[in-house]
Amino acid sequence: MARDRQPVLVLRHPERAVRIAEALGALGLASFALPLTDSELPADVDAVGAELHLLGSGRYRWLTITSANTVTALGMVAASQGTSLARVVRAGGSLVAAVGSATARSLAEAGIAVDLVPQDASSAGLLAEFPRGRDAVLLPQADLAPDDLRAGLAALGWTVQRVEAYRTVPYPAEPERRVAGVVEQGTPPPLIALRELATMAADGVQPAIVFTAPSTVRQFHEKLGEGSLAFFPVAIGRATATALREQGWEPGATAADPTPLGIARAVDEALSRGSAVTRVPAPPLNGDQP
Repeated sequence: MARDRQPVLVLRHPERAVRIAEALGALGLASFALPLTDSELPADVDAVGAELHLLGSGRYRWLTITSANTVTALGMVAASQGTSLARVVRAGGSLVAAVGSATARSLAEAGIAVDLVPQDASSAGLLAEFPRGRDAVLLPQADLAPDDLRAGLAALGWTVQRVEAYRTVPYPAEPERRVAGVVEQGTPPPLIALRELATMAADGVQPAIVFTAPSTVRQFHEKLGEGSLAFFPVAIGRATATALREQGWEPGATAADPTPLGIARAVDEALSRGSAVTRVPAPPLNGDQP
């Protein structure tokens, strides 16, 4: 099938898929946004507030951040306490680790200096460069985050306090609790509805689908199941690739790094290799909207 008949669906909100769409466009690929998950503040916001208070009082030697959403969520809670995340970090004097360049950029934009960014943007990469120690580390994460980073930090000797900073929910989140994440500048890709996948299947179109987190794999499986739509799965990273394999879907490619360029290259690789496609049922023409 000609590449111009193979659209790319990015499982992310349009305002957070601008840079990926631009990178794909540079390769001559048309992209669309299909958000299946969203983020909102946890049920226990007070627990996050309490940890921010301890952070500001100097309780933690390190603050370890694994996503831009975490930066936004912590900022929302800090603002509700009449301060900012940057003020809290400065007051406590903690060192700050970011799992990758995108997270480091979000911290910098929030006015927070980052002391450690691993070359390998993953939990394993961060653990490989994280020092040993016996002080305390604050690890705010999503509710669905795996336990590997906490366990790895503990194995390095640290006392790790993990707190749920936000939770992943089906799209859309409650507006007053939504963690919007980073709104990227530029023209967002068009929004596509789940029901439009049925038209693609009927026309023989085989899209590349960029899974942006393990949670998007679960949502995609729950909404579509098994059946007639053929597609090229592309994983944003190793954890997402593992989630795909757990569903029996071998990734056509996995991004070497979770940057727009890395994701675009993975899509290009999957399409160029003509990887075996996985089939799931196309939703009915009158099915769910995104």
